[in-house]
Amino acid sequence: MERKVLVTGATGYVGRYACKQARAAGWVVRALVRATSDRTSVADAVSEFHVGSVTDPESLRGACDGCAAVIHLVGIIHEGFASFERIHVDGTRNVLAEATRSNVRRFIYLSGLGARPDAPARYHRTKAEAEAMVRANKSEGYVFPASVIFGPEDAFFNQFLAMARSWFNPPWPVMPVPGGGGSYLQPVWVEDVAAVLARALAEPPPLPPGTYELGGPEALTVREILAMACRTAGRKRLFVPAPRCLLWPAAWLFEKVLREPPVTRDQLLMLGEDGRPRENRTADWLNRAPRTLGDYVEKM
Repeated sequence: MERKVLVTGATGYVGRYACKQARAAGWVVRALVRATSDRTSVADAVSEFHVGSVTDPESLRGACDGCAAVIHLVGIIHEGFASFERIHVDGTRNVLAEATRSNVRRFIYLSGLGARPDAPARYHRTKAEAEAMVRANKSEGYVFPASVIFGPEDAFFNQFLAMARSWFNPPWPVMPVPGGGGSYLQPVWVEDVAAVLARALAEPPPLPPGTYELGGPEALTVREILAMACRTAGRKRLFVPAPRCLLWPAAWLFEKVLREPPVTRDQLLMLGEDGRPRENRTADWLNRAPRTLGDYVEKM
């Protein structure tokens, strides 16, 4: 008997890897896509497509029919066409409702490390609200709050790399470092995240339903990651601390005039937080050590 899983956000950054990992694990993958989505990146892994949007409950009708599990990945890192509340909160509520209607047993949700009701960033607050809904649902709920996710198409290390290479940096070797760069992150490889999501589909599951924080094996400061980006770009830079109070107006302007701002006010708030998992469970799910950012960068 075929096992079928619905993947939301299937054509997104993590989604394309999750679809491939689920397919490799023997699952029939159904992808939730918008009518305008480019399906090329998942064509080899996805057997069925359901056209709809997490913000439109009617369009989700039937998306989960025949599925044993859902991997819910839809999310945004900055607001534009929709708000964090509309995508993270309303979207998750709508997908959960459709999964419940179809008697889906397992619901897997990728969240962000640092999500909590009292977080300074709205991104984290809305992710926390979505997490709470998944945990309260009667299905087998798995919540995976992940640290920053690196990989070929990421909006994380590639952003730092673009800063190092950018014409915006003048000929003299100066690199502004948000908040001084002393806060920690624990970057995790996209393939490792996708492998964890696929393993959560297993029957029986390796670990019981619950919340499991994901991170890479090494904690790095923002300053160390910027230095890594500069070495990769072949640029020597003098790091100059840039107080967030000075960056805040620029971030506000970027949000107002650019479709994809290089930095947002929410991201500045999140860069000031400790991005290390309190209990890193990535290796427990993989049964091996996760890949390091340093190893990945060396092979770029």
